[in-house]
Amino acid sequence: MAHKKQSLLSFFTLTIGVFIVFSVGLNRKGFTDSSGLRTGTGGYTLWCESAVPIYYDLNTPAGQERLSLTGLPDSTEILQCFRLNADDASCLNLNKVTTPTVLGLNMERLAASHFQIEQSIYPSDREGVFRQLQTPAGKAYPALIDATVLTWDLMMKLGDTLWYENGRGTPVPILLAGTLSNSIFQGNILIDRTFFSEIWPETTGSEVFLLKTAEEKKEAVKMLLSQALHEYGVRISTTNERLQQFNTVTDTYLTIFLTLGGLGLLLGIMSFVIVVRKNLTARHREIDLYRTLGFTDTQIRRILCKENLLVPLYAIAAGIAASLTGVSMTFANVTAQVWLLALLFALFFVVSVVVFVRREVQKEIQRL
Repeated sequence: MAHKKQSLLSFFTLTIGVFIVFSVGLNRKGFTDSSGLRTGTGGYTLWCESAVPIYYDLNTPAGQERLSLTGLPDSTEILQCFRLNADDASCLNLNKVTTPTVLGLNMERLAASHFQIEQSIYPSDREGVFRQLQTPAGKAYPALIDATVLTWDLMMKLGDTLWYENGRGTPVPILLAGTLSNSIFQGNILIDRTFFSEIWPETTGSEVFLLKTAEEKKEAVKMLLSQALHEYGVRISTTNERLQQFNTVTDTYLTIFLTLGGLGLLLGIMSFVIVVRKNLTARHREIDLYRTLGFTDTQIRRILCKENLLVPLYAIAAGIAASLTGVSMTFANVTAQVWLLALLFALFFVVSVVVFVRREVQKEIQRL
């Protein structure tokens, strides 16, 4: 019974340590390549904000010519957004907010991007959800919001309503109809630009616009925008930089959990080492019996290795399986480098356990 309790304690301690370390490690994101974070960036490369509204359509040759942007690559796509400045509801603002900033954009273009709908009040597919977002919900206007903002900043749920005032001072209901997975729109709610113009007809210029361009042309496009739109007070950042800024707070918590997980894993390893050594020391009579019965040292070594490897290998497998289950919803955001690092760490851990057990078994047999 005592050996059983020791083995169970070692198993659960090691499993929890492996689970925390792998879960935290797989939740960390890299921000060097925008193409690897399409659900967060939507496939867009640059995020631009202007202090002065822009009244031209940047997707037309006439608009680009008026703003000296004819040098943009032909494949560049631009998503322009109206903006009603209100509270910053991103994780960078620790204050309680009630009216986040509203962005009015073309929902059809948003539907064609890689932004991921996490949940919705509409029982339909992605295309159906975006069609519903372009249809008034009674007197309310449907909107999208970042999932983390809805839960942690607003402390609300899907189907709740936010109230704004239009240009005439009349209260206007905004229905929170769907959530986006962690995205560059964090801190804002998104409605169709037609609805935005109905509510705030006095706002006719765009202050936020996203550009989709080739990764190798990103710096050239950024330079062109800075020079052509400097009179508008434009601020330009890459979309992965914006995501990284939002994830600074998350990374701080992940670092804390990773430290705790590392301590748990260390305790699990120490308990495993103690259990293996105590188990082998207490079995010298059993080893003598095996020899009396005619077992060779090689056969005895094989038996003891199998028995002592059972707990740690099952613990590692259970911890990894639990961590993969926990992060299954974000598999698409895990980079190939992170997967490779996790695989190498798992293999190194397994090999280290096997080598240690074999060495301890060999030492005990030789000692006897």
